[in-house]
This record gives sequence, C-alpha cells and structure tokens, in this order.
Amino acid sequence: MLNPYSWVSLTKIFSYSAGVKLAGVIYVHRISDDRFGGLAVKNFRMFRELCGEKTLKNVVLMTNMWGRVTPQDGLDREQQLRDEYFQAAIAKGAQLRRHNNTPESARAILRKILENDPVTLRIQRELIDEGKDIRQTRAGAELNREINEAVEKCQEEIKEMEENMRKAMEDKDEETREELEGERRRMQEEMERRQREAEEMQSKFEEARREMEERISARHEAQVKKMQETYDAILRGYEDRMKELVEDKNNNTSQIKSLEAKMGELRHKAEEWRPCTIM
Repeated sequence: MLNPYSWVSLTKIFSYSAGVKLAGVIYVHRISDDRFGGLAVKNFRMFRELCGEKTLKNVVLMTNMWGRVTPQDGLDREQQLRDEYFQAAIAKGAQLRRHNNTPESARAILRKILENDPVTLRIQRELIDEGKDIRQTRAGAELNREINEAVEKCQEEIKEMEENMRKAMEDKDEETREELEGERRRMQEEMERRQREAEEMQSKFEEARREMEERISARHEAQVKKMQETYDAILRGYEDRMKELVEDKNNNTSQIKSLEAKMGELRHKAEEWRPCTIM
C-alpha cells in the first residue's frame, strides 16, 4: 500500500505549524530499475499531490544506483525519465540530478537545495492552514481512491468465489469447494489488511499532530518562562534604583517619573507574555 508520507516525514509536515518551511524535497528513483512500472507511477503521482505543482521548482528528482547499470543503459533510462515520466515535473522547475554514491555528488545536490527560497508544500497548507483531515487532502483522497478500488476488487472476487463455491457444492465437488474457500479467506484477509493499514495511517497522522503540538507548546512555554525571568530581573533592577532615588535627599522627581514610566511599560510587556487560560 502507498504511504503518502514515505517521502515527507510527518515531523517535517507539522513543523510548518511552528513556522518552519522546506528549502527542498528529494524524490529518489533507482536508475537500476529497468522500467517505470505501475507502482513507480503511483508513487510519483502521490509525491506530486503531496508537494503541489507550485512547489515543484524546489524538488530534486535524484537517481541513484548508477553502479548497477552500464553507462549506456543508465543514459538511456535517464533520457526516458527526462522525456516521459518526469517531463511534466521538469517543465515546472523540478531538477533531475544524479547521485553517484559519492560525497561530492550528494553535496552538490544539497547545495542546490540550499539555494532555494523555502516553500510551503500543498500537504502542509491543507493540513495546517486549511485544517483539513488527512482524508480530505489531495494526497489522502488519492490514497483513499486506490484503497477503495482495491477493496471493491476484493469484494467482487469474493462474491464470484462464493458463487463458484455454491455451484461446486451443488455438483458435490468438495475439492474445488475447499480450494475456493481457501482463496476466499485469502482475499478476505487481504481486504481487511488494507483497511487496517488505512486506519493505522490515520492513527499515525493524529499521533504525529499531537506530538508536534506538544513540542510547540513546550517550546512556547520555555520562551515565555525565559522572557518572564528577563523582565523580572530588569524590574528588580528598576525597583532597586527607585528605592535609591526615593531615599536620596536630593530632588529626583523627574528621574522617578521617568523610571515609573519605564517600569509601567515593562510590566505591560511582561503581562502580554504571561500564558492565559480559556475556560
């Protein structure tokens, strides 16, 4: 089953809620694969749904495993990727790069990514800005479509097997009936497995959201505490200075008023940083 987060971790997705954007995303394709089959097509389609068309300019389409093919085969497959499977993405700014299993080629790819202006992925915008459930996102809808199609196919095959089992029973063909019963159980298990995987994906999504919210909350609380400590230290210094001015026999009215104004302003800022509770 396709996982829409195989390429972009949930932590990276939800880090956007803390103001973190991504400079780039890398899609890895093995050049040693002799064909861009059905699963590869589905994976890349899901990847594009996650990123969104406007962020493809920050995508690097990285090929690896060059040591497992002859130079000519590698060139031919790379050209096919450029002209067919990745053509639309490249036209929108994605870059096709090689990783030759060397530190130099890896650093070159990372340097290219670091030159980019950070962007917001479609999946981040949908989940964080628009508050959508995972199943309402473009990637989630695509995944659900494939799951539903697979489940429907299993259901149709099970129904057909049950009809064949009925005929086998009428013909007293016990051997065929047992074979069909075994196949029916296998298909039932496959259907249930796909449904469990979909539920597990939703559960992991919710868990990742909670973890990120807790991390953001903890970070915010730490910042608030640090700011409060800073304000308190400054206020104590002002209060000590105010005490000195009051005890001083000289006329310090103007200095006292100025200090009182500063203390009032600082207390107001400190109050803004205090956490509030909404009941």
